[in-house]
Formats: sequence, structure tokens, C-alpha cells
Amino acid sequence: METLGKVSSNAASSQIDIRNLIDRVVIGRSTIRLQLSEVAEGDAGPRTLTVPWTPSSPFRKREIIQGAGDAEMNVRPMRADARAILIEALGDAHRWLDELLSDPRQTLEPLASREGKTERSIRMTLSLAFLAPDIVKAAVEGRLPRGFGLKRLVDLPMAWPDQWHALGLQAPARA
Repeated sequence: METLGKVSSNAASSQIDIRNLIDRVVIGRSTIRLQLSEVAEGDAGPRTLTVPWTPSSPFRKREIIQGAGDAEMNVRPMRADARAILIEALGDAHRWLDELLSDPRQTLEPLASREGKTERSIRMTLSLAFLAPDIVKAAVEGRLPRGFGLKRLVDLPMAWPDQWHALGLQAPARA
């Protein structure tokens, strides 16, 4: 619109006015060509404006978090099904933790019975509620390396720096 704004002498032109200046738009691989209408100020003949343009990629780039010795290796992201299982378990962990904290009489035994799981399984899943936020974010975004699923993330140390160390990954740099 900035390019078209230069064509019109009225700086306060509305978008509708600017649209009236355009007869045709052709989108190419690297340019957008705007053919101006006869209403546009200037020469009597048709005028064409060419604007450089690059379409954005439909693929989202993911930088996989890597271990200290994996810098040169081509690390593949975690599998989509492992990610979905982990995200569901993270939700369960936070929901169960909220239940346990909100009701002092609530214990693991009735919780496990209600969920159809063992108390050990509930305890292991609850540990996910204490994962470092950066690890959770990387998991949700699919930036953890392959093999870093539910089984690898349960039962980590409580201290967040120790979690990164236990997984053999480099914590992201803080800005």
C-alpha cells in the first residue's frame, strides 16, 4: 500500500480509494505486478508497478535442542505420536497435582483407582508437572530430539538445571 500511496497525491487516501487505483494484480514467484487504472494520476497510458516479493515458507522451521556432543550430527525431532502422548501426560500431571493440592484429603490411592492406573504410574506422571518450562515448551513445539518421550522425561531431578544435565541436553541461552 505504501507504493500505491506514492501514486496518489492525497496522503489521507483510504484503502478503498487505493483499491480503485488498481486494475489488475499479478503475483509471480518473486514479484507482485500492479497494473494501475486510468483513474491513477500521471501518464495517460497504463502504468505498472512491480514490487519485489518472496512468499513465506509453508513449513515451520524447528531447531532441535541438541546435546553437547551432537552439534555436528543431524538430529531428528521426536515422533509426533510420542509428542502427543507426552502432551496428554503433561495435562494429566498438572490436573492431578491441582486435585491433590486443592483437597488435603485426596490421596494417590483413590486417584489411581478412578483413573484406572497404578499408584506408581500416577507418581511417575506427576513428576512431569515439575519439568523445567523450557523443556515443556520444547516438547510442545516438537523441538526435543527423537527418543525424548514420556519414559525419558519422568523421574528427573527436581532442579531445572539438573534436568537438562540428566537428559544430556544444553539448556537454551538466556537473553
